[in-house]
Amino acid sequence: MPAVLHVVMYHYVRDLPNTPWPRLKGMLTSTFRQQLRALREHYELATLETALAFLQGVYRPRRDLCLLTFDDGLKEHYTEVTPLLVEHGIQGVFFLITSCVQEQHVASVHMNHVLMATLDFAEYQQAFLQRLRTLTSLPSAMPQVDPQLVQRTYRWDTPEVAAFKYFFNFVLTAEVRDQVVHSLFTDYIAAEASFAPSWYVSWDEARAMQDAGMVLGGHSHQHQPLATLPAADLAWDVRTCQQLIQANLYSQADWPFSYPYGKTDTFNTRTITHLRALGVTCAFCTEVGSNAPGSDLFAIRRIDCKDAPDGSP
Repeated sequence: MPAVLHVVMYHYVRDLPNTPWPRLKGMLTSTFRQQLRALREHYELATLETALAFLQGVYRPRRDLCLLTFDDGLKEHYTEVTPLLVEHGIQGVFFLITSCVQEQHVASVHMNHVLMATLDFAEYQQAFLQRLRTLTSLPSAMPQVDPQLVQRTYRWDTPEVAAFKYFFNFVLTAEVRDQVVHSLFTDYIAAEASFAPSWYVSWDEARAMQDAGMVLGGHSHQHQPLATLPAADLAWDVRTCQQLIQANLYSQADWPFSYPYGKTDTFNTRTITHLRALGVTCAFCTEVGSNAPGSDLFAIRRIDCKDAPDGSP
């Protein structure tokens, strides 16, 4: 059977029980360590260079390839993940939300995660909807959304949590969502500027990751579903992201990109046209599957880390 490329996608990788937010949905550091060993047994661990060479048909491995990718530029990607990858001789590809690094901004999606990991879900949802009504006069109830679409987007969550996440990320406007969640985050967690440095890598740390053999790329500037943005906002977001990436990081042979949210309805040909013009080499989505030679370099499929071998008996 011809070889294929599997791309594994990670977000939170941390010793969750010993953190302030043990209920965050992520992978334990110990499980990640086991998984690295299992992946080496199953696959040839790729670099971005060999992965792209394979997709372009100029490299033919003897077995399936596997590339590891990490979204959001989280602090543990520097403190926990990179040292483990170096220990195992594996390259990771890391994607930064540039407003979080440059402006000490906390992405709304992460505020949502932290609030859900702090409060009982029913308590948080009620508080969110009440604050929504108070700040915006919008109805304090969620609209009906296709449950199949919701579960496809958030397959690891309960139907109730998945519905709320979809409402939060795709139904509300960014302005309304941000106003509400920022208000709640300040009340329950911390001021944004004091929280961000502990949550995201700095530019110095990102350069240190490059020195360790890692590849870095953009994950947009403001972490919005790019296909939903007006043309001018889309152009500004990806241009700002790529300019900050190239101004603050060391030069690389290839500049990858990861689409926020990443399903095919969150990026389009306009998005890809802008990325190509900015010198981006390839882009990764969250559609599930493997990749063969000739696959679209701007729609590289990934699998969630929970679907990859973890070394369990």
